Amino acid sequence: MKKGIAVLFLCLLLTGCLDQLQLKNLLFVDVVGIDYEEGSKQLKVDFVISSLREANLGGGRQSALFMETTGANLYEAVSKTNKEIPGILSVLETRLYLISNKFAKEQPLDHLNIASQFASNPLYAYLAIYDGDLSKLLSKKSMKDQTVSNFLIGLLDDEKSRGRIPSNKLLHYILGGTQFMNDFALNRFEPYKDSARLAGTSLFSDGRYTGINLSNEDTQLANLMGGETGKNQLIIGEQNGIHYSILVQNADRHFKINMDADKLREIAVNIQMDVKLIEDGPELKKHTNKELAKTEKAIEADLTSKAAKVMATLQLANCDYLQLAHEVAAFHPKVYAGLSWREQYPQMGIKPQVKVRILNNAILE
Repeated sequence: MKKGIAVLFLCLLLTGCLDQLQLKNLLFVDVVGIDYEEGSKQLKVDFVISSLREANLGGGRQSALFMETTGANLYEAVSKTNKEIPGILSVLETRLYLISNKFAKEQPLDHLNIASQFASNPLYAYLAIYDGDLSKLLSKKSMKDQTVSNFLIGLLDDEKSRGRIPSNKLLHYILGGTQFMNDFALNRFEPYKDSARLAGTSLFSDGRYTGINLSNEDTQLANLMGGETGKNQLIIGEQNGIHYSILVQNADRHFKINMDADKLREIAVNIQMDVKLIEDGPELKKHTNKELAKTEKAIEADLTSKAAKVMATLQLANCDYLQLAHEVAAFHPKVYAGLSWREQYPQMGIKPQVKVRILNNAILE
């Protein structure tokens, strides 16, 4: 009996050792940076690789390794890296694909499609653009006392949870179909001091980066125009001398396609916002209905003007970020079939209109 217990205990110990050995050998690709080699169409691929140190002590301690390689495609780059470093390279937990401006202008999704062929790759990683030297950024040891991976992904997670930026998951673009998904806005990072920061979005038309960007404020508004509910988003502005700060409680967006006979005349982008007004000072001011109505009109005028500028920028970039082509095709298929959408979209009459209802005063939590 004692011998049997001893054998069982030994087996458990050996199993634990094997698991620890596998953990120590796993190299998780946390971030993939993709650019072109200088003067070449050869890809330059950067990997931020995470591994577990001291896995035999239980839990393990995360460490990061920066690797740079080249390849005709992403698969070849991964294959070459596997030959250059001991361990098992895994893309199962990749959290961010970061691409350069130059790479973004050359149909980046054609190269990124190959990511779906990696075994067990769930494609839930973020896709974003960096307006700077990717290798210099990703080779940093840390940012703000965090790993580079955790810092960049933390910025995206926080802003996405606030509803201020598009989700931009790779899965959305690789498996989302191509007919209406070639126009989009990618979250954009830029160099800032000794690290990086979010700097709005970069606009894509027909799968290519147009070189035109939206600011952080414009991205927030474009997201609301795209259907984001905007819960607890803070918006600050001024109109005719009236300064305001509001917390969005709900934003309801709908499109109205206006026709003249069988021709498309205008598309209205209507947003109805329920908001709470934030007051300054130690005491909350009591507003009359007349004052609230005046404030609502001022906020509506300011946001409608800003939304019109965002729409003008989208049309200038020929970027159908709001997927209006899909709306017209779904509800007026014959009209859509007679349109040359790519050529006509920049000149179309598309008019945003924001309506605001102030619910009551608000206190920031």
